[in-house]
Order: sequence, then structure tokens, then C-alpha cells
Amino acid sequence: MAVGTLRRIVIDVNDLDVGERFWSAVTGLPLRFSGTSDVQGQFSALGDIETGSILLQLVPEAKTALQNRAHPDLTVADVERAVGEVIVLGGTLVRPPGPFPETDPTIEWAVMADPFGNEFCLIHDLEPPA
Repeated sequence: MAVGTLRRIVIDVNDLDVGERFWSAVTGLPLRFSGTSDVQGQFSALGDIETGSILLQLVPEAKTALQNRAHPDLTVADVERAVGEVIVLGGTLVRPPGPFPETDPTIEWAVMADPFGNEFCLIHDLEPPA
């Protein structure tokens, strides 16, 4: 029996407005509440807890060079196209698209970063060999 179910992914950001626009455009999740206009002031939520959501948490410090402890994986139809779309939205490419694993790959993936340096993966499932 599980202790719980996935509720949301929490992402630290230095600017709630930028984070809301970026993550809503990347995931298609609607903004549910905004810390920029909400009494809580520190959090913004995208999507619904029941179907997957992201909680943006306003933090004062910049991201360090340490690896993220948690990140979202996004399924995409075309990794190259998705990389381009994320870059247009203000993200950056961390690891170029490529197969994984290198021998007998099952996915194509790329690692991206949001405008604050938070990393996430773009993943496309490859068709199994016939």
C-alpha cells in the first residue's frame, strides 16, 4: 500500500509572474491561484491536485550549481520541436536531445532548464523494434 499519491511538483522560482507564464505555457496547466494577487504571496498553483499540478514557491536565493532534488518529466511528441518551444518561452538547453539508453534505446530525451535554472526533462517514447 502506498503512503500517498503524487499531489504536485514544487518548483522554486525567483519571480512568480515569470514562473506562472513559463510553466503554464510549457505544461498547458491553467493557473489556479497566483501568489502575486493572493494573500499567501509566496505560492502560485497550476493545474488540479487530482489530475497533476505544479506549485511555484517564491524563494529569495538563486539556484546553486547543485543538481535539482526533484524535477518534472514531460512527455512530448517531438523532442527537437519541444526544445525549440521551451527556448522561445525563456528556457535553456542543458543536455541536447539523444537516445536513452545508448544501446537499444527506449526513449529520446533532452534536459532543459526554466528561466531560474530548474531542470526538467522532455521525453518521447520510441517505438519498439518490429
